[in-house]
Amino acid sequence: RNHTHPLLSRRADQGNDLTTTFNDDYRTTMVLLPARSGSSSLVVSASSSLVPCPPYRRPYTPNPSLKGLFAGSGSASMSNPHMAQAVVDLTQRSPKDLSLLYIGTATYDIAKFRDKQTNLFSKMGVNVESLDLTNQSMPKEDLEEAVDKADIILVSGGNTLYAVDRWEYLGLDELLRGAAHRGKVMAGGSAGAICWFDGGHSDSMDPETYRLFMSNKFEGKDDNTPESNSEKETNAQE
Repeated sequence: RNHTHPLLSRRADQGNDLTTTFNDDYRTTMVLLPARSGSSSLVVSASSSLVPCPPYRRPYTPNPSLKGLFAGSGSASMSNPHMAQAVVDLTQRSPKDLSLLYIGTATYDIAKFRDKQTNLFSKMGVNVESLDLTNQSMPKEDLEEAVDKADIILVSGGNTLYAVDRWEYLGLDELLRGAAHRGKVMAGGSAGAICWFDGGHSDSMDPETYRLFMSNKFEGKDDNTPESNSEKETNAQE
């Protein structure tokens, strides 16, 4: 639930052949075993047993209505037909009966990124609408209406800190949280994935993700414009 803490938080027992570690937050047991004799590689397996949550922590039980698909890169993932189909499948409805709300705040509502991430959904018959908030504010009731009528909420990659700060200023963060708990499908990559969680690793302090740099680099340019460094790195990893 919270990506800011280490996965293996407390070591319980250590030996030459077996190391068992416990993660209090997730209450699961992880067993690390050598892959073969004389090898330094490890095989990781999770046991089916649950470790009791310490009394000072309140166990987290996810809302069963939560549905989402998240990836490392927004542009690369949502322009992949298998990923787009998987997002639609989460609704269990026909694409022609669906409405998708694209929120491109993290990439400053630049059209290039919006078109790349929503094009496949439009071709499938999904009704696509965009909520542009970088250069304008909207009354709370208009934001509520846009979120309420969406079946899928797709958030772009980009600068996570800018997007979340902007949403908090406008009151959109509360609306998105409520929409997620009502069962609307959440989707996005990079910033569009991190924003739905309590924490995550981001390059939002990199000046090349700032509004002026991104606007100068991408606004009004065609699809052959080079990707940002962060997008290149993410795509290379995929």
